[in-house]
Amino acid sequence: MHPSFLPSKCLFFMIISLILILAPRYVVADDGNFSSCSELIDCGNVQDIGYPFWGLNRPESCGHPDFKLNCNGNNPEITIMSVTYRVLNISSSTQVLELARTDYYDNICPTYLINSTFSSSLFEYNMSTQDIRLYYGCQSLTGLVNLTSVQGISNQFECSINKTDFIGYYVTRNITETSFGTLATVISSSLGSCNYSVSIPVLNSEIQTLELNRNPDTLQEALRVGFEVQWSANDFLCDKCLKSDGQCGHNLILGGFICYCSNGSYPEVCPTSPSTPGTSSFL
Repeated sequence: MHPSFLPSKCLFFMIISLILILAPRYVVADDGNFSSCSELIDCGNVQDIGYPFWGLNRPESCGHPDFKLNCNGNNPEITIMSVTYRVLNISSSTQVLELARTDYYDNICPTYLINSTFSSSLFEYNMSTQDIRLYYGCQSLTGLVNLTSVQGISNQFECSINKTDFIGYYVTRNITETSFGTLATVISSSLGSCNYSVSIPVLNSEIQTLELNRNPDTLQEALRVGFEVQWSANDFLCDKCLKSDGQCGHNLILGGFICYCSNGSYPEVCPTSPSTPGTSSFL
């Protein structure tokens, strides 16, 4: 008769189960992230910037993956949904980013015509920002509409893109009868036949000037002034981590937020009493 292996098998499975349960919450010894993530980003007008931003002297583990900052000729930049923006200001206390598109900063007729789009889970316009729409490759409206009497649409502007000349317009309002009255159908049909259109955010405070001085220079200035977005990237968890004397970061292996502490890494906060690195913070 063979000896029974039941007790040893039960013990084996119990040990494996405990490892699987505790592994995601396992505290590892300080791997340098606590020190490196205490470093702050300085570039041009942007100073002392930490989580959720990373880049330059802050490694990827110190910030959210979508918040990488570059420093281009002393100008801080961030790329969001394949569009690069100049960072005009960062307010960590209100979680507000002031941005301006780099491709439109000095030129209203860039090489590539791309919409500004944002992930709603990370960025959203605040109350100070709205979209305007730029149209390129249009037929002239001067014979159809007396533009001087219509608010919400610019005068005609001209530019060259990839050695091709375009007629363009910008529109600051939705093309509806509420905004344009009986001319809405004519304007919608005419602009609908343009070759390209691009949606770009501007500050609400620029709209009045854009509608009064409807020329390319006014548009260029509004695009330089930029716009504002609100960000959300585990900031509540970061506040808790910082209050526990930790440094905020991103778990590059498992994904998600992580709190780097002087004695290891924890899911949210540093322990109130020292733990031995390599032991679970939940034991």
